[in-house]
Amino acid sequence: MLFNSIRPKAMHRIVWFVFAFALISSVSVSQSQTVSANFASRSGLTPWVPSGIFSVGGTGSTISDPGTIKTLTNAGLDGTRIWISLAGIYAKSTANFNSLDKTLETIKDAGLHPLGVIYQTPPSLGSSACSAPSDVWKWGQMAASVVAHVDGKFPGLMQDYEIWNEPELATSLCVTDPTARRNAYIAMFADAAEAMHAQADADHETIRTGGPVISQLTQAPSWIPALLSNTSAAPYVDFVSFHLYITGLTNIQAGMNWAQLYSMTQSSTRGLAYYYKMVQSLVRNGHQPNAAHTPIYITEYNDNFAFALDCCRNDPTYAPLWNSVAISDLLNIVYSGATETPSLLSYFNSAGNYFCIMGQWNSSMNCNASVLEPYPQFYAYKLFASPDYLDLQAGGHMATSVSPGSTTTGLGATAFYTNSADSVVVVNPTATSYSAVTINLTNPGLSSTAGTVFLLDRSNGQISSQSVSLKSISGGYSATVEVPPYATVALSVKSGQSGSSPTASITATHQTGTRIVEVDTSHSQGGSSSIIGRTTSFGDGSWLSWWPSAAHAYAKAGTYKIQVTVKNQSGQISTATTTVTVQ
Repeated sequence: MLFNSIRPKAMHRIVWFVFAFALISSVSVSQSQTVSANFASRSGLTPWVPSGIFSVGGTGSTISDPGTIKTLTNAGLDGTRIWISLAGIYAKSTANFNSLDKTLETIKDAGLHPLGVIYQTPPSLGSSACSAPSDVWKWGQMAASVVAHVDGKFPGLMQDYEIWNEPELATSLCVTDPTARRNAYIAMFADAAEAMHAQADADHETIRTGGPVISQLTQAPSWIPALLSNTSAAPYVDFVSFHLYITGLTNIQAGMNWAQLYSMTQSSTRGLAYYYKMVQSLVRNGHQPNAAHTPIYITEYNDNFAFALDCCRNDPTYAPLWNSVAISDLLNIVYSGATETPSLLSYFNSAGNYFCIMGQWNSSMNCNASVLEPYPQFYAYKLFASPDYLDLQAGGHMATSVSPGSTTTGLGATAFYTNSADSVVVVNPTATSYSAVTINLTNPGLSSTAGTVFLLDRSNGQISSQSVSLKSISGGYSATVEVPPYATVALSVKSGQSGSSPTASITATHQTGTRIVEVDTSHSQGGSSSIIGRTTSFGDGSWLSWWPSAAHAYAKAGTYKIQVTVKNQSGQISTATTTVTVQ
């Protein structure tokens, strides 16, 4: 992160007072509520949550200690985002990859999955690291040399590359005029991405390139369409990425509290879901290949962009709470108009000044890196991602519906299923104690079930768990749980049964006179349980999650191996391949 200027507009103090009073005035009140989720018998037809969705910036680079990294990977946090500075690699005429190699060795040994950010301009091509390169083609060739080096020394390790970082900011890409800055970035993206893909093809490796990596989301309606409509750049946009911070320094200086932060998080005009759906709409209307399903990566996000202490980012009460809200909101977008969940959520940051998931616990909670121990927000991600808890890092599917879902008042909830469990997460952003919350799971698709309740709040900062009795109801199960103030409670219902293996099936039909191939995997079978995961790789670095059939346009002629991988709810996997020649 360099800067982020999604600048909140001033809101009337009376509105804040009323909202804050509603959140803090009912501490002694105990209420009951019902949360319901429909799992559609685990049909596999609901929106897919991609595996590897959770990432933490800087793991393996900012944090290199193997024991600390293992704490993160054991929690399911095996994704990372690292910096690849061309100014550093090409500080002299001969490339020096020593620093990158050291980082990638750490990443490889730890079993991390990296995304690399190609950025900065070498002295030979600019007066400063943030200059637009004087020769864009040469800059692109330098980016391709990174791919060649990584493919040769660490084959298969790095697949995702972002090009530059927050280029809409004049402090990041030093071009004075905003329009000229955008045009310069698109030219850089086009030359670099084309050269990087050509290198990966020559190496027989698969990579994905993406951008525009912007943080000022008021500029998204101009930057994203400009990139996705450019005939030189659009063919190489394999994913679209952006940064998401909903508050800034002015909010901290105005005394932002939890009530205000929560209200802005849920805002229908500037909250997390609002910005994501805005970006997704722009992406779906782009001219890049696979526009209907282009993955969208949030490669940085947090509650506030300022390197300063705020009310909530690292607070033992509000840090796990806000991150639970953020994850739930960004999953629940599929219930409010979005077609897919994000493909990547990369928390900013693993360690650093005021931004961390590991650091020293002290009175200021300023992320002092002299001691690396889990900060409160770590446990929200452990709850969602870890195989010991909800296991969402392995991928899954959203429930068909959940009620109440994301709300501005009272309890919120999200629901999804994975290989082995149906899960309902209930988040209480208020000071109200809910002594008896009924959670109904209809059409669960599981038998011989057992329920476990997990609790995360200030008093249970490292997640408590206990078994819970499940009651049979019409079409499913029900459990009654307590939801304390400012808490996240998750109900996980598992089945001990497994079944026969799935069988993958794929056919591909080439449309004569075009580079378009129709792929059909709909005849794949889940065995004795439903298919809950389906990924189709088109052999050119592009892939698609879940959709049984699709039309794919290849950028160039050639022979391609297309492969589908399906997974059933017992975790069993089957693959099938076919080959197609595009003239």
